[in-house]
Amino acid sequence: MDIAAFRQAFWERFEGKRRNEPCYAYWDPVVISEVDLCPKVKGKSAIRNLQLLNLAFGFLGEKECYLEVGVYQGKSLLSAMLNNPVRPVYACDNFSQFDANSLEITLGNLEKHGMLDRVAFYDCDFAEIYTPGKLPVPIGLYFYDGAHDEANQFKAIKKVEPFLADEALVIIDDWRRSPSSKSYARHATLRATRESDHDWRVLYELPARFNGDCALWWNGVGVLSFHRKQS
Repeated sequence: MDIAAFRQAFWERFEGKRRNEPCYAYWDPVVISEVDLCPKVKGKSAIRNLQLLNLAFGFLGEKECYLEVGVYQGKSLLSAMLNNPVRPVYACDNFSQFDANSLEITLGNLEKHGMLDRVAFYDCDFAEIYTPGKLPVPIGLYFYDGAHDEANQFKAIKKVEPFLADEALVIIDDWRRSPSSKSYARHATLRATRESDHDWRVLYELPARFNGDCALWWNGVGVLSFHRKQS
């Protein structure tokens, strides 16, 4: 992952500091339908979140992959992949958090968009996937939207680190901490990165005023860079 090139594109795409200003047009279903890459797929993200994933995916190197943990019905997964170069993609969800969700729905949505054969999907607890057999390609882009309690969020960073490319981008959903959000995404991620022997940097903390803030970044997003120190 070329982090410098991504940052330049991010600045241009989200208009620099205006990225933290609400865009109320994104409350309008007509506007959303014009910019949503897969409008018929249900999701739990704001348009900006989906645009971020699509932008980042485009900077994956030819020998790198995308890993997404927590896919719901596949909207974020599809939004990352659509209109981008073909790269290896791995995804994981055990479909335990939401009732209106299942492996069949997700795979069906991938098939409708012609992406089913491009994704290696693991229907299991996310902690089981961090093995060379399941993740044989260095991860250039990692999107974690699984359980955000402190233990699982911490584990999500510690376990992925050996599988990241030497330079990688890590995107963490539900970055916002509040009584309503009950997310330890920020706290546990930063605790894990502080313990690392490698270089981590928080590039952007993208805000939300409440969970489901379509005018901003839904429930907040953390964007981090990873650089592996050579021994």
